[in-house]
Amino acid sequence: MTVRGYKSIVAIALLLAAGGGTVWAQAQQATTDAGPGRIFCRSATACELDIGTPASLKYKIDPSALAGADKERLVKSCTVKAAPCIATVTGTDAKAGIKATKIKFYN
Repeated sequence: MTVRGYKSIVAIALLLAAGGGTVWAQAQQATTDAGPGRIFCRSATACELDIGTPASLKYKIDPSALAGADKERLVKSCTVKAAPCIATVTGTDAKAGIKATKIKFYN
């Protein structure tokens, strides 16, 4: 092994130690809260949260990431024809609305 080859191995080792092999973390999506407001579902994938009387803010809610019991209650009990459900939704912002990860019912 030559002296020149030895220097290149040392240089590579220094580059790796200095962060040449660093893996960059991806930014996490920020969580957001919406509500309390009247929430109703037209189908298992199409829910809406209305805030205010008359509704001055409307959010489309994607319930696909909710826990089974919360999703079932939301889809079966909170329909347009049933008594209104009052809730606050926590989730991540999406282009089409909020992807719900947690819901707190007040009634």
